[in-house]
Amino acid sequence: MSKEKNDLTLKVFAFIIAVILWSYVMSEVNPDISKEYKNIPVRFNNESALERQGLIIMEPEEVTVNVKVVGKKSDMANFSQESIKAQVDLSGYKEGQIKVPINVNLSQSNNIKMVGYEPREALFTFDKLITKEKNLRIKTKGSLGANYVVGDMTTKSKSVLLKGPRTLVNKVSEAIVEVDLNNRKEDESITVPIKLIDDEGHDVIGVEKEPKVVDITIPIFRTVNVPIELNLQEQLPDNYEITEITINPNKITLKGDKSISNLTFIQTKPIDVNKLIGNTDVPVELELPENVSLLNPNEKITVSLNIEENSTKVFEYALNEVEIRNLDNSLAIDTDDSSKTIQVSVKGSKKIVEALSKEDIELYLDFNMIDEGTHKVYLGSNTPTGITIKEIIPQSIEFKIIKR
Repeated sequence: MSKEKNDLTLKVFAFIIAVILWSYVMSEVNPDISKEYKNIPVRFNNESALERQGLIIMEPEEVTVNVKVVGKKSDMANFSQESIKAQVDLSGYKEGQIKVPINVNLSQSNNIKMVGYEPREALFTFDKLITKEKNLRIKTKGSLGANYVVGDMTTKSKSVLLKGPRTLVNKVSEAIVEVDLNNRKEDESITVPIKLIDDEGHDVIGVEKEPKVVDITIPIFRTVNVPIELNLQEQLPDNYEITEITINPNKITLKGDKSISNLTFIQTKPIDVNKLIGNTDVPVELELPENVSLLNPNEKITVSLNIEENSTKVFEYALNEVEIRNLDNSLAIDTDDSSKTIQVSVKGSKKIVEALSKEDIELYLDFNMIDEGTHKVYLGSNTPTGITIKEIIPQSIEFKIIKR
């Protein structure tokens, strides 16, 4: 029995030594090793749940984690990061900033264990999806050439429908389309993309728009600046006359098609002259040709007339009161007709005529280019401003010119 006990003890001892030796050999030949896998992408689960709630992920666009695993060298040799599954469950969240837990597990781990991972959670920003309508504004850049002007541009769509995260949609200050006017001389239709901008004029990205482009019609007109002519109808009473016409403004800028270049003036619509008596700044309209209009549709044209009552007066002059002009020094007048009288009838405003004397009127006989012989010489006159000669009797006098 003693011998059998000794054999058993030896066997147990040998087994223990064998295990120790095996463990030692295995630790040296197939040891435990650890490894960290970085930037493992995190899968977003249940995004459809967000959509059903009308939510959208503003940030982050992606999430990654660093995962540390440990295992035997032989097992680790067959392990890859594809076996690491990281995910977040996005169901059940509301609008705002929320920390969402990250779940990581190993598939087909083959005795490989996960030691840890970081981060353990990710900060998500959820925003409400909204729609909003914005009016379109046409913005121009550049300039037309001289004597050209752009008319009222029109678009098929007057507004644009915006769809996107609330914070971005509310950031949109204007929906604009830009039109370059440089070198345009004719009407044109173009297709232009719609731009969304904020209060500072910067583009807003991340908002859907419908439509994305818009058709714009650009009317181009030529312009001319022409004088205005008054078209008066009817007659003033015989004893009245127009002494001054004031049209304000006296020139006007018109726009139209290329035929407008042929216009040299524009008339007012017919106006009864008697309606202007005693009135000032009477509004009048223009007789505009077809397809021609005022550049400034709000511009007003007014007319004022200075109408005065006329008067006449007759003055008598002796021949020796008439100035002799340009008679050659070698010639003389052989007619002794100093008793002959000349009647001069003048016309003008009553106020001026009443103050007029015969000395204010110059009568003369011009003998320029007249030589020896009998000649008929016509009477000439100079009158003050506002006075006209109505009649001179006789209009001419016959003279005999002789040598001195």
